[in-house]
Amino acid sequence: MAWTRRQLLLAALMLVTGSINTLSAKWADKLSAPGCNGTATHSFQHPFLQAVGMFLGEFSCLAVFYLLLCSDRRRPEPTMAPPQPFNPFLFLPPALCDMTGTSLMYVALNMTSASSFQMLRGAVVIFTGLLSVAFLGRKLVLSQWLGILITILGLVVVGLADLLSSSDKSHKLSEVITGDLLIIMAQVIVAIQMVLEEKFVYKHDVHPLQAVGTEGMQGSSKI
Repeated sequence: MAWTRRQLLLAALMLVTGSINTLSAKWADKLSAPGCNGTATHSFQHPFLQAVGMFLGEFSCLAVFYLLLCSDRRRPEPTMAPPQPFNPFLFLPPALCDMTGTSLMYVALNMTSASSFQMLRGAVVIFTGLLSVAFLGRKLVLSQWLGILITILGLVVVGLADLLSSSDKSHKLSEVITGDLLIIMAQVIVAIQMVLEEKFVYKHDVHPLQAVGTEGMQGSSKI
């Protein structure tokens, strides 16, 4: 099925904002400040604080949702359906997966380059596809299996480039390998999150902004 212009726009926005997110987080990791009374310089290495910032951003989607809902209700003919009651703890398992995966990725970003980080995140395609077959009963078509295979080949190239490259003087080889493995582990957890959301959450009639905001509320209160 061909994508609509709106879907293409959303995909492009996700790509651009995701890249900005990675670059800004890596830029923050490179910041440093001198210690008090002439002590050693301290670098900014606070992955969990960065994860909290992401969850607070998700939490803010609740405010946007209710603002849109109030604005819509003032129209002569409202177009938004009223929010349906649901158990907010329904979002707790996906939020815990999101919290763990995001924290691992920000820890890994301190150990490897932003380019490797962004490309290795593509491993989520592999694990989500495999888990959807195993737990959701999905059947992947040939083009999807080919996409998974191409993704695996791309990840192998990125991993080999990190092993063979000696241009990055800011990280030891052991740190780079550990960071790459942490990113792959995080993608397994993110894939579990997506499967949980599709199996238990999407069957409820919850607005996307309300869903993201509720998950952000759960994650920011647990991290």
